[in-house]
Amino acid sequence: MKQKSIWLLLVLFLSASLTDCKKDEDDSLTNIAILNALGGGGDCLVDFPGKAAVGVNRTRTTKNGGAATVTWGRIPFVNHPIAIIEILGAQVGDTVTLNGANVVENPQAAGEATVYEATDCPLAESAIVDGLSKFNNPNFGDPAPDTFVWTNTVAGSYYFLLYIVGTSEISTTVNYQD
Repeated sequence: MKQKSIWLLLVLFLSASLTDCKKDEDDSLTNIAILNALGGGGDCLVDFPGKAAVGVNRTRTTKNGGAATVTWGRIPFVNHPIAIIEILGAQVGDTVTLNGANVVENPQAAGEATVYEATDCPLAESAIVDGLSKFNNPNFGDPAPDTFVWTNTVAGSYYFLLYIVGTSEISTTVNYQD
């Protein structure tokens, strides 16, 4: 009986949190963060372009700290690998090199990665940056693993979204340097 009560309370809580249809980005991300915590998702809530927000594993980098292995998570239900890479305090001329990466193109700017400008999570879709330097690889968007280099042109803190359509993760590293 106790277990049924817990499940009933959980269903009621979820139903109550989803009944507010007002478009208020901060409240929506807060509600989704609560649901994400219950579902055991990643440590960074990301408002994914054209999709619902999802908890994503964050890979933290250190400038000139060498290569860091990207930590992948999974999108619920479709089981696609997804990751977010944190680049804090980037200066003009700093580079981010992704080895073995597949990236999601920015829906507003073909040929660019989906990059959020923010100093911490959660990441709202409104934080996606347009007009950043393109990755210098001519095979951008090709599903095969490759190396992508981005040179920063505007000082700030950024989060790079990586997403693979499929179920296999790709061994990926990131190197952030000046």
